[in-house]
Amino acid sequence: MGTTDADFLTSSASILVALVTIIFLLHRTWPHLSQPKVDEVTGSTVITSSNDSGLTVSKVSDIPEGWWNGRKVFELERRALFSQTWLYLAHCSQFQKPGSYQSFDVAGFPVFLIRGKDDKIRAFHNICRHRAYAITRKETGASAILGCRYHGWSYDSTGRLVKAPHFDDVPGFDKSQNSLFEVHTHNTDQGMIFMNLNCGEPAAFGSEVASTLSGFARMASLEAKSTWVAGQTLSGGFNWKVGARARHLEVYTSQLHRRMSEVSGPSPVMNLVRSVTRKSTLEEYSLFPTTHVYSFRNADLCLALSFFPASESKTNIRFDLFARSAVNEPEIQKMSEVLQSATKNLIGEIELEYQYILSKQGSSGELNNTDTLQILGQLKEHTKLERIEGGQILPAMHNPEGSTLFQRAEQQLDCVGDGSQNSSQNDTSPNALDW
Repeated sequence: MGTTDADFLTSSASILVALVTIIFLLHRTWPHLSQPKVDEVTGSTVITSSNDSGLTVSKVSDIPEGWWNGRKVFELERRALFSQTWLYLAHCSQFQKPGSYQSFDVAGFPVFLIRGKDDKIRAFHNICRHRAYAITRKETGASAILGCRYHGWSYDSTGRLVKAPHFDDVPGFDKSQNSLFEVHTHNTDQGMIFMNLNCGEPAAFGSEVASTLSGFARMASLEAKSTWVAGQTLSGGFNWKVGARARHLEVYTSQLHRRMSEVSGPSPVMNLVRSVTRKSTLEEYSLFPTTHVYSFRNADLCLALSFFPASESKTNIRFDLFARSAVNEPEIQKMSEVLQSATKNLIGEIELEYQYILSKQGSSGELNNTDTLQILGQLKEHTKLERIEGGQILPAMHNPEGSTLFQRAEQQLDCVGDGSQNSSQNDTSPNALDW
């Protein structure tokens, strides 16, 4: 039987409908396929290292005893994670002039950032090379010369030892071999400063991370010339992993969005334009393992929130707010008050959750968290290497050059009669900064 015109038209119409349907479905699903991977627990985009070799952990039994409050776990985290991972610390706008510095305590590693006379921002261990006392005791400040108060050793903004009382005429002592221990840094084009404590050659800063972070910075209007508005470090009584997993951060950021828009926001016309042009953009990014970055689209503001462990049960929470342009003093004051109040409330919520977790001895649901899997993977990999080596591997520990000469000079100085150097119970060998 021959094909009729009606059959032909029906067949053509069916094909056309099918093609239109396929094109429509591709149009609807393509934005989701092209978006970065989203954390199923927090709903936020996660920027992590490209090295995912440890993400094979899947059993509840893989979570070691003391995961939330064990000293051994915390010490392993210091060796396996914080000693060799790129960690966000600050933005270049926080260092306005040569000598401007800011100190941090990251998992028991005291470090500080400082802008040198050459305009370069460097990171150093916050430890004097003489007797391991702190160089900077304030969180922030500005000084061309930083001096240890114990015996007066002084360093310039490049970390070079410029003054060592009683050592100038001691044979075998060389100032050039007793500079501060420098820490690796990476500065993004948007002015974000990362550090890596590995005293050897650290892993390269991930190109995928840099690219994704660059996209977020464009959306958030974060640039090297952005203005630092306000910042503060607060402390909380919880394990850092409870804070970093961001269970309470959605409420925290939604409140800040509303309150920041009340303090400083564009005109209704600009709000309408942004609601159209930025409708499908994300507002939050997670920088493994400690930092979350947020864009306040209605106020041209960007917030960095970091959870730096101080011990197995104490965490320092650092927040810094940045603006696209200068902000007047009354607005700065209001924004600071809003941030401080909201962050204190956040800390209180996390502390309550931490106590609940301890009472329940953890939760198997944690294995669904991408960050938890990556942390576990890195701890397991490092433990495997330590078993092969037959002892602890300390990536952040320095073995200074000229240690024999230093010891000889130290012995000669002690013979002269500087008894105060032997009187402190806290004295530490300068040649073995055992973290």
